[in-house]
Amino acid sequence: MNFINCANSASPELMRKTVIFWSENSAQHITSLLKLTNGTTAVLQDFFKEQLKKCYEKFKAINEGFRQNNLPLSKYQEFIRLNTGFINLLERIKFEGFSGYPVLQQSVFHYIYEARYINAVFSAKNPSGNVLITLNFVPFLNQNYGCFYNQMYFWSIIGSMHPSLLMGNNAFYNAINGYSKEFLTEVTNNFNAINFKLSSIKKPIKKNVLAEVFEEFKYLNDNFLEFLISVRQNNPKIFTSPSLARLPSSFYSAVDHQIAEHTLVKEINENIEKYLK
Repeated sequence: MNFINCANSASPELMRKTVIFWSENSAQHITSLLKLTNGTTAVLQDFFKEQLKKCYEKFKAINEGFRQNNLPLSKYQEFIRLNTGFINLLERIKFEGFSGYPVLQQSVFHYIYEARYINAVFSAKNPSGNVLITLNFVPFLNQNYGCFYNQMYFWSIIGSMHPSLLMGNNAFYNAINGYSKEFLTEVTNNFNAINFKLSSIKKPIKKNVLAEVFEEFKYLNDNFLEFLISVRQNNPKIFTSPSLARLPSSFYSAVDHQIAEHTLVKEINENIEKYLK
């Protein structure tokens, strides 16, 4: 059982695919940070801009090297070192760049969580041990259940943040109808509810109890993914009026980013389901 996708083993092909996914994901996070203002007057110091650009180039180089199979698999350790440096940089930006701007700090927190997740799935240690994020929970002794539990817990945290990151775009928020706003609010609340249910599970964990929470998690992820795809397709059921021309391309890049992540979760869920049937 591996922490990357809860499959029986982490094959070289899976390791390579994972580095490609997360190096591209991290590069996209950096692109977003360099453009991030969300209507505020926040100023990112030139030092941070330069450091982010350096990280971006390194992530892209690793991504390209693994895509073209020009780098040996052992180079994933270089990716982890780069990711750890990126976490440290984000921690500084959180306090020295965007402190006082809640909507921007939320984005930085979001990127930090995902960067810590990267280290965890490659079994790199963080200050609280080999867990997905620095919260007060640890893998169960049963590694099968530990992987399932932690993946659901982590991705529920990420899923609960995604709707507000979307609605933080004023053009999008003003363009969607009331039903869509209610749906996104429910997505956040339901992901938070799943986290609470997971943290409330008594130990030792029982398969049927975890399976029940998993069904809710799987259903919610699939529904949200379907909604994101509909946004990308400019589905009139979501918008009050045709809005494609009014939304910037950067917004749709953010939607594509979330689609990729929730598609990854869908793949992880397919592995989990094999054990919890």
